[in-house]
Amino acid sequence: MYERAKEFVHHIEHLPVINEMLTRRYARKFAVANNVNLFLGVYPDFASATADAPTSKPLGYDNEAPASAEMYRFRMQAIAPCDYPVAFWLARLMQPGQTLLDFGGHVGVLYYALTRYLNFPESFGWEIYDVPAVIREARQFAASNHGSERLSFYDDLSQADPCELMLFSGSLQYVEEPLSSIVGRLKSRPNYLLINMLPVHPTQAYVTLQNIGTAICPYRIYSASEIVEEVQKLGGEVIDEWKNTDKACPIPYHEAQSLDYYRGMLVRLNPEARAA
Repeated sequence: MYERAKEFVHHIEHLPVINEMLTRRYARKFAVANNVNLFLGVYPDFASATADAPTSKPLGYDNEAPASAEMYRFRMQAIAPCDYPVAFWLARLMQPGQTLLDFGGHVGVLYYALTRYLNFPESFGWEIYDVPAVIREARQFAASNHGSERLSFYDDLSQADPCELMLFSGSLQYVEEPLSSIVGRLKSRPNYLLINMLPVHPTQAYVTLQNIGTAICPYRIYSASEIVEEVQKLGGEVIDEWKNTDKACPIPYHEAQSLDYYRGMLVRLNPEARAA
């Protein structure tokens, strides 16, 4: 009986008139909701998503609203289930004197959390690249917190020091630039790419909008073949892959484009190779 009722409601929701009404109502909620993580719409590219973004909130993390730069502080206290693959591999890859570049690392959220779990090697450096508004907050936060001595900050990727490890932890989806192009802008190629919390669809590539509470962000979904092609362009070898089952991307009224889990991978690069 319950399943029949569920199917009936599902059928009603997909009637054109009803679907349009529900979609508009949800769009109004999406535009003003706070302290949430909501997704809206499916678009072919960043430009289309940006053009359709509500004007009720700033666009992206690089804004003057302090809350955008102060987000995720709660995650500094402990790592989440989705962070364990990163902790696992860093414990095995980090060597004394090496440098890690944390692309989109915010104020150093994952670094501060991992200091509770990992013993960092001697002279191991952790660089953070992010947008200017976030980097300003990151520097202020580091100045008043013990344990930030190994951190350095950049809002210009070309200024970052050479690194052996490059980390993308829930950050690739916020940039239009593809992975191979980002790595190609570095002074030298890292030995490993550690990619985590990446939304990947089995067959489709598209962009949605995300309400992070303080701002609206275009949000890229890679197709499985697309991310494989990016790794191939870099001449990379996938050493490990995993699912982040505690992460999901539900896009109301777009079931076919919603994701039940995110993905991660460890990629080994040949430092002498060049992107295709």
